[in-house]
Amino acid sequence: MKLAFAVLPLLAVLVTGTGFAFAESYEIKIPSGASDENFPYFWSQKDTGVTTGEITVFPGDSVTWSNADTAFHTVTSVSASSIETGDFEEDGLFDSGFFSPGKAYTQQFNKLGDFYYYCSIHPWMNGVVHVINDPGSVKSIDGVASGFSDDGLGFEVKYFLDVYLSNAVHVNPDERTLTFTISGNTNNEQIVLTLPNGLIENPISVWIDGKMTEFESDSSISGNTVTRLTIPLEPHSREIKIMGSYVIPEFESIALLILAVSIVSTIILSKKTSLIAMR
Repeated sequence: MKLAFAVLPLLAVLVTGTGFAFAESYEIKIPSGASDENFPYFWSQKDTGVTTGEITVFPGDSVTWSNADTAFHTVTSVSASSIETGDFEEDGLFDSGFFSPGKAYTQQFNKLGDFYYYCSIHPWMNGVVHVINDPGSVKSIDGVASGFSDDGLGFEVKYFLDVYLSNAVHVNPDERTLTFTISGNTNNEQIVLTLPNGLIENPISVWIDGKMTEFESDSSISGNTVTRLTIPLEPHSREIKIMGSYVIPEFESIALLILAVSIVSTIILSKKTSLIAMR
């Protein structure tokens, strides 16, 4: 029984900790001299050297402000409107209280939004924490339309999303469409797809779950060999259908060539058959 009770707290930690399994920690240093309003800068982000006090993080990430100055400081949240007016109205979301030289204050950000802050002792020291959805990482699907390509290898489609697309991509040269399926529930508000021009040429229309949607297109990247589409998504989106001027542009030429060869072969065979019959 003692073992069982010992395991329960561990399970609780594992269960409650999975919400932000990949949370990161960031540090912003308050440099020596920041208490002087005429000092060149008042913040210094440890990993980037950014001195604006502005940082972008994902839900579950933490920011630590470390005091390398010789004076006391605070990190106190204020409303966005008061930052613009300079009134610095504290909103009670977080407050470090006074922390002395050599000390630090850490705040975890679990909700999306812009969180403005300042030092209540030195109000010229202010910044903002932007908390946005994690856009995910660059992923790829290999061998798209392999059945239509000469070498049988197909094309690589890269995309930027927090979940995976199904590896099975429906290719329809007759309809000039590619259909992708989102395999999970995405929190992203958009997907970025990079489509080789050899796979689809001049994407002109996009449907999300059967509903036509507007999108952004950029064909100026990678030496004009690919087209990058930025497509808005709604919660629980599943199917992305893209129509272009052509799908597998060379496939039509190959098909016509095969048809021409077939016709010529049929004519030759027909003539040979006629000559044999005449004998």
